[in-house]
Amino acid sequence: MRKYLFYIILILSVLSGCGHFSAVSSGDTEVAKVGDKSLLRKDLAAALPRGITKPDSINQSGFLIQRWVRQELMLKQAEENLNDEQKDVQRELDEYRTSIIIHRYQQQLINQKLDTAIASGDIRKFYDEHPEKFVLDQNIVKAIYIEVPKREAKLDQLKRWLNASDDKSRMELEKYSFQYATKFDYFNEQWIDFSQIRSRMPYSFTSPETILKRNSFIEASDDSKYYLAAIKDYRLIGDQAPFEFVKDRISGLILNTRKIEFIEELQKNIYAKGKSANLFKIKD
Repeated sequence: MRKYLFYIILILSVLSGCGHFSAVSSGDTEVAKVGDKSLLRKDLAAALPRGITKPDSINQSGFLIQRWVRQELMLKQAEENLNDEQKDVQRELDEYRTSIIIHRYQQQLINQKLDTAIASGDIRKFYDEHPEKFVLDQNIVKAIYIEVPKREAKLDQLKRWLNASDDKSRMELEKYSFQYATKFDYFNEQWIDFSQIRSRMPYSFTSPETILKRNSFIEASDDSKYYLAAIKDYRLIGDQAPFEFVKDRISGLILNTRKIEFIEELQKNIYAKGKSANLFKIKD
């Protein structure tokens, strides 16, 4: 019921906040009508994106008209079947307006006053002090992946390049891949979910953990291609996530904590100011 009521609130907010459903005035042209409510051509045109082509404009207009008619019919049906108490949504509208205005004010102050710069030392400290927050729920790897047509494959040479760690081998591999590979990715040497490798190979891994523990090189083939992955490092489900894998998430956690503390301090200061100025009274 609350979800349904919120839907009605949104519709009524639109009704009260814009002229899309106003009565037809001089010079206005109706494009649709439900009961005594009209959708006007000028308002339909205002709802279309700027620069849209004529064929797209026709298609989009049809979609918008259909959506408006369906909403109005649903609203009409709701109005006819709800009692007066159920249709009295003023309290919900007031709460909705209050929450939006407060949120916008808080966001404005956050943008103006909150320090969003997070030092790398703070990120590392958070990681070290909260290891329980960074237990992996996925297998992750550092890897190089390549797919090559069988007719072009120099399999032994590819394996040597993939398993090597020197810059010359990497350059040779990239040069070869640019010319022959159908897919090549070293993922910017970042940690990735192992499923990004698994999903590209033409067979399923019954035990990814066993595969990673036993192999630093994974090879597969079908009728036309070889699929090769060199696993440079890995972490398994249940291991602590590497710092590099979670540092961006930690930045978000720290920033979110700062926002919460900022808002709590803001509320406390406003309350104290209101009390000092006798702006409110609490009666027994």
